[in-house]
Amino acid sequence: MSLLNKNNAFAVQDYIFVAVGLLCAFGFFLSYPSQEPRNAISTELERKTATVKAVESLNSIGYNTESLQSVVTFESNNDLLNNLQKYFGRSTAIDTLAASMHPDIYPYFWQMSIKRIEGKGFDSDGPPMFNEHTAVHLDEQGDLIEFINDTNILPERSVNRDAIVAAFEADPDLKLWKSLPDSAWKRILRFDIDKEYAVRKTKADTLNVKRSQGDAHTYTKENIENLANYHISQSGWTLSNLKLSDIQIETIHSQTVAAVEFKNNKPLLGQDVVLNLTILPTGALVELDASYNPNSESEGSALPYPLELIRAGIIFLFALATIILFYFRIRLRAIDTKPALVVGVIGGLVMGSILFLQQWASTPSLQSLETSEVVARALQIGFLGALSSIVFFAAFAVGDSLVRQYWPEKLYSYDYLRQGMFFNKPIGEMILRSVVLAFILCGLWSALLAVIPELQFNIERTFLHFEAAWAPIYLFTSTVWFSLLLMIGVYSIVGTQVYGFYKNKWLAAAIMALSITIVSPFIQQMVPTTHEFIIAGIYGVVLTAIFLKWDMLTTLFTHFLLILMLESATGWVTANSPDLYVFIVFCGFLVFNIVAGMIFVTKGEERQSLPRFVPEYVEELAQEERIKQELEIAREVQQSFLPVQTPEFENLDLAAMCKPAYETGGDYYDFVKLGDHRLAVTIGDVSGKGIQAAFYMTFIKGILHSLCREIDSPAEVLKKTNRLFYDNAPRGTFISLVYGIVDMKKNTFHFARAGHNPIIRINAENHDIKELRPRGIGIGLTKGASFDDNIEELELELGKEDLLVLYTDGIVEALNEGHKFYGTLRLNNILVEHKKRSARDLLEVLSGDIYTYIGEAKQHDDMTMVIIKLDKSDT
Repeated sequence: MSLLNKNNAFAVQDYIFVAVGLLCAFGFFLSYPSQEPRNAISTELERKTATVKAVESLNSIGYNTESLQSVVTFESNNDLLNNLQKYFGRSTAIDTLAASMHPDIYPYFWQMSIKRIEGKGFDSDGPPMFNEHTAVHLDEQGDLIEFINDTNILPERSVNRDAIVAAFEADPDLKLWKSLPDSAWKRILRFDIDKEYAVRKTKADTLNVKRSQGDAHTYTKENIENLANYHISQSGWTLSNLKLSDIQIETIHSQTVAAVEFKNNKPLLGQDVVLNLTILPTGALVELDASYNPNSESEGSALPYPLELIRAGIIFLFALATIILFYFRIRLRAIDTKPALVVGVIGGLVMGSILFLQQWASTPSLQSLETSEVVARALQIGFLGALSSIVFFAAFAVGDSLVRQYWPEKLYSYDYLRQGMFFNKPIGEMILRSVVLAFILCGLWSALLAVIPELQFNIERTFLHFEAAWAPIYLFTSTVWFSLLLMIGVYSIVGTQVYGFYKNKWLAAAIMALSITIVSPFIQQMVPTTHEFIIAGIYGVVLTAIFLKWDMLTTLFTHFLLILMLESATGWVTANSPDLYVFIVFCGFLVFNIVAGMIFVTKGEERQSLPRFVPEYVEELAQEERIKQELEIAREVQQSFLPVQTPEFENLDLAAMCKPAYETGGDYYDFVKLGDHRLAVTIGDVSGKGIQAAFYMTFIKGILHSLCREIDSPAEVLKKTNRLFYDNAPRGTFISLVYGIVDMKKNTFHFARAGHNPIIRINAENHDIKELRPRGIGIGLTKGASFDDNIEELELELGKEDLLVLYTDGIVEALNEGHKFYGTLRLNNILVEHKKRSARDLLEVLSGDIYTYIGEAKQHDDMTMVIIKLDKSDT
């Protein structure tokens, strides 16, 4: 077996291929930590400890935490990280952050998101509650750095005596200090909303309780600054690095507060820091908010807004094109629905699992959810899961159909799995090849990061452990969803459609590489856009080369393993990472695939012994094509054996038609001249359709032509015809037939009927219409006396302009759109109404009426009719 060439044995180039893959993997694990910003994370604080410290911080500023329910996660300040990478370069920024702690620079932090308090949700009636954006942020050591309180909920314990003492530089041992109740402090302390605090005009004041017991005590600017300094000193911020920049007095919930702003004295690691505090006159902290570089343009998103619109527009056009292709291909029945349904179900379950695991991780407990919230989340998961299922079903169905039509060799490995054949050498080769290619792509990733130091990572997520419950399952499901949709969209649909349309492999390759560049093959987002496009373009070329060299499944599994290796890196690039178990699970998965691949290659079935897979719809289409060819042959046979033109007689007006249905039946009519004044007329209907019916029609024609000139009696002709047919045709095949002779000297019609529709006779003299039904059994149903004794022969005397009509059941059983028969009554009425017309005109009138009646309904049986009129009419 060979990993490079499927028809060759393992050779030197395969050893080189594996060696390169292992070398690239070694280089990736060796160099990637220095290129990954999460390498600078300190994980000394555990989640439980962070939770305790966050609750203590919230409690220390006056908020009741007894009934608090929350979720604690480890987050990143993506804007700050981007600015640091931009200022230092990615590698230097990582080394700088990892070398030591830098005061007031917090690219990573613990976040306690408050979900519920005292059994009330965010939308409950009553006093204002914390909303879903309320959070406590701690630095990596557990000190408070932010308290996000968008709804400005006031603390239950609003008097902070230590803060008041610090604000007025009072003696904490003052006798009345401890004895004065909180209500008194609330009454005597206030901010003057009309005072201009932004300008230093007031002098520092000290707290004089005795003087202020009866009158409100107004803060000076220095008092407010001291109050803010106290809260900063109790947090993780370094007071010596900050300076007061502004004070504003505002009102929230009918309570005056001081909004105090601090800025850093000088840039810290090239970053400007702005700290905003909201404080009550009673010393309590209402909000502490920090921002970095507030006046700079954020590069938080990987793409500028116009490019995001372009990318979204391209994806929308792709989705629209896929829907159109799906519509036309399903109309052509060129869709293998069974695997598409399986993939669709998997896609829906995967999306549902992703959403469920994300929401579970963000929910403190099941008891914290109200019934309405549970129902809303279930509906959301169900709807998006169903939508994902539809998307995967349509995309896979279209992709599979296109590749199977234009590029079937790219389904080489997939077809084995499609047949449930796992234990074979081609699958083993595909697995091992994909592992080696994934190693090479990881090594390429490290090399590109090394040569492009300006590239910056957008760290939207720190650890999978905090992103979702059961992080390994979340990693695998989200990667399956991403890889499968990307590979199907780019290679199975876009690339293959271009290849099928232009028949140019290199043009298709260029389009596929460009598509990968635009969409990006990575979950990890990067800036600036030009660098992201360069890396995505390189990977687009490599992945496209893999697709062209091997097949779809190799490309898909290679990309899947690549994304798993990059996304699970959070388990080992950070010391004591909470994602370590995620990386261990991935390693187990990787080892399992390597071992399975080696077993498949060494002990699996040989390639030559494996059958070629043909989807059911391809077999069905081939069968339909064969049927179409058969029907066309039958139609040609039928038309070739019908009379080219009706015979010409001086005193006889003849007209005939045979309108074959889609599935040609065995209708047949014929005229045979038996001299100058006699004409043999026959009409029949062979059971069945297609080539078989056409064959027996020709057989009957041959018999009748050989007998009609030797035997004058129509009944005897039918008896001998039945003997010959019965002896040569299989049971169940039969023919209804009318055979008669028109004698223009005697003005008679001598005929017999073998189970056929009645003959209609219209008397021109008295306008009488009769349906003639002499006894007779269909030819081929029985033989001997049971047939011969039941054949009745009639002789009709014909008058001038008398009309004879012979027809098959396709005429009277023609169905309209309401599934109602044309019927004998309507036929007879048309014949009587237009009986004076010539045979040809009458036939055209009747044919037009039948097709008007049928409308758009499908014709299921041949329609054949012969009209005989004695003496020609000029009307």
